[in-house]
Amino acid sequence: ASHRVRMELGAYVGYSGLRLSGARAAAHVRPEGWRVRSLEVDPLHVCVARHMLNLGERSGLAEVSTGQARDVLLKVVEEFGHSSVGLVFMDHRGTRFHQELRLLEREKMLSSKADLICDNVLHPGAPIFLWEETCPAGRRASVWSLPEFAGGGEGYIEDWMATERYEPRATAPSDS
Repeated sequence: ASHRVRMELGAYVGYSGLRLSGARAAAHVRPEGWRVRSLEVDPLHVCVARHMLNLGERSGLAEVSTGQARDVLLKVVEEFGHSSVGLVFMDHRGTRFHQELRLLEREKMLSSKADLICDNVLHPGAPIFLWEETCPAGRRASVWSLPEFAGGGEGYIEDWMATERYEPRATAPSDS
């Protein structure tokens, strides 16, 4: 049952959850072998994201849960088991990316070779995550520069996205 779950931390209005659940057909996986679990702290965004999944007829594959990752992730372990997460898309609060990754590791949620994708690691930023995952003792995340719409009449700004293929660490850093 490894690689069954695609986790999204930060659902916003549900676009990424829709895209992740729609990728099942291209992967040629049976519906019971593919689940998308999105987490969102804002109850209004949860309602909008759930509505988007219903409109896209994807609510059978994807679910949006309300709450912070540190509270909701343990329920995912109970439901799907260890090594069940094959992809994690972090698009919530960059200053917490390293803590959420440690929680996923501590609870043994990530399958070997799981894909980690982290958005907005330059703006607003994920400095601790970037340091730990790109330093020589890290796992070697790749960092991609891409334009991000800034809003407020500013046009586009440079932002970064980090990707890596998960490999367990020999020793995990302490929570800080």
